[in-house]
Amino acid sequence: MPADLTAAEHLKAKPVAAGVVTGLIASLCCGGSLIFASLGLGVFYSGLGLWRYIPQALAAGAISIVGINYLFYHHLAKRASGNPVALREKMFISAAIGLVVMAGNFIFLEWLNHAVVNAERFLVRPEYSQALIKGVPNATLLYVGATFFALALLWALPFPRRDSSSARGGGRMTQAVRLAVLGAATVLVVGVLVDASSKIAGTVSSQHGRAH
Repeated sequence: MPADLTAAEHLKAKPVAAGVVTGLIASLCCGGSLIFASLGLGVFYSGLGLWRYIPQALAAGAISIVGINYLFYHHLAKRASGNPVALREKMFISAAIGLVVMAGNFIFLEWLNHAVVNAERFLVRPEYSQALIKGVPNATLLYVGATFFALALLWALPFPRRDSSSARGGGRMTQAVRLAVLGAATVLVVGVLVDASSKIAGTVSSQHGRAH
């Protein structure tokens, strides 16, 4: 086995750990109020209003996880002397672990916050009490599910190849699918940014109205 690929076996823990930490941080956008409240910072956290930016926080976490793993394994593949297919597979597994941790922790914190700790406040509202997972609105579950589209984005990004035959075998159809995935990812990112800007503008205008 080439030395570079052997090193990759030992180094792969780094992107996994980085992805998991990134996912845990991103998952605190709403349920994190429980953690901050336990530290005596509940009022500060509530003042940030991060609960309004769930799609943005999850999207940022997913893109960060993909970026971490892509840069790490892309660098290894350029240095490796063998076929980088195994590295590409490890890249997908590592990114998937980070996304699963982010999604699982986010759903758990949402459920704990809305269906257990503050159930009397939230379960009186049908979007929480009648959701597929009690305490986690179905729209929020859709946001969580959409984060796994990041794996398709990871697939579409260019990755070093050693064999020209596999590159030719891809053909125009594969290139078209890659471009379509990249285009869809761009549209989603722009949509998330526009949504965030509209929320920020609404907050600023409401604060300005109260000031007058």
